Amino acid sequence: MEGRDIVVGVDGTADCDAALMWAAGEAGRAGTRLVVVHAWQPRAVGFAPYARPRRGTGKEEPAREVLERAVLRARAAAPGVKVAGRIVRGRPEAVLRHEASGAALLVLGSAAHRAGDGRLGAVLLACLRWPPCPLVVVGAGHPVEPGACLPVAAAAC
Repeated sequence: MEGRDIVVGVDGTADCDAALMWAAGEAGRAGTRLVVVHAWQPRAVGFAPYARPRRGTGKEEPAREVLERAVLRARAAAPGVKVAGRIVRGRPEAVLRHEASGAALLVLGSAAHRAGDGRLGAVLLACLRWPPCPLVVVGAGHPVEPGACLPVAAAAC
């Protein structure tokens, strides 16, 4: 894995925070760079491209804040790891697959427990269906400390 980035997708939820912490620890163990990716798009775009976004929904600032918090948290958790942040406008599943193309790993959180019936979200399913690189899914609802062992699922491309 050395020399290739570990990419982690974040959206500000606890599930993605668990994935972020796991990815930071793994990047430290592997001696590789961690790339934190947050995809965003104006809310109205996916549903009605002609509609005006509501006040504040078409702005990049909230997305940038999510990314900056995640990058700071990763740097604090793994001080020896080089951490880069990328904010990309677009659909999360497409952005993550593109950004992780050729990476050592793509790490995502699982929000299955929030659905209440174990269903996986559309972003995770798309990345599992067409993985751009080996994919790790960090189990939902687990408190994470750097270096902690967590239940994960992996898929190879």
